[in-house]
Amino acid sequence: MPWTPEHAATVRRAPLSKQRGGYNCDDVDRYLQHVVALMRARREVPSAPLSGLRRSPLKQGYSPAAVEALFGHIADWQSELAAPKRAPAEAMAAAVPQRPYWTPQQLDWVRESNFRPARGKRGYAEDEVDSFLDRVLIAMTKGEELPDIDSVRFYPPRAGRAGYEALAVDKFLDDLKRLRPILR
Repeated sequence: MPWTPEHAATVRRAPLSKQRGGYNCDDVDRYLQHVVALMRARREVPSAPLSGLRRSPLKQGYSPAAVEALFGHIADWQSELAAPKRAPAEAMAAAVPQRPYWTPQQLDWVRESNFRPARGKRGYAEDEVDSFLDRVLIAMTKGEELPDIDSVRFYPPRAGRAGYEALAVDKFLDDLKRLRPILR
């Protein structure tokens, strides 16, 4: 393990505050001494034994939030150091952004969507909804990410104009948000 002296120093000097009902200080200190010794020996650090640490509801101990945060940092470091190093070609391939591929069935689903007229119900202006669906279809055809569905807003139809039933459009947008492309 490529532990550095900075890792060990960070663990050794960790500012652990005390509070009533915290982790037993002796247990935590003993585990942290073990961690520092393993780091200096460049060996793997076992996962933190939170379930094995004693807590006392009445006595002073190390703050559970501080202890758990420090143990979380140690686990993150362990994961980073244990991650296999990629070959340069693999790293380059991973750096190339993948383009979404929308299947013909997904395109057909959007293209063939139709909404009930908003007769006497809350509705959205047809031209605004149709325009948004056109942008969605263009993005899908070009292999791009969809327009931001969460920020799209439709207005009620103008007097004398037709509109789509708002609930049906909202349900369609919810389904569209869950639609995922194939990345390639």
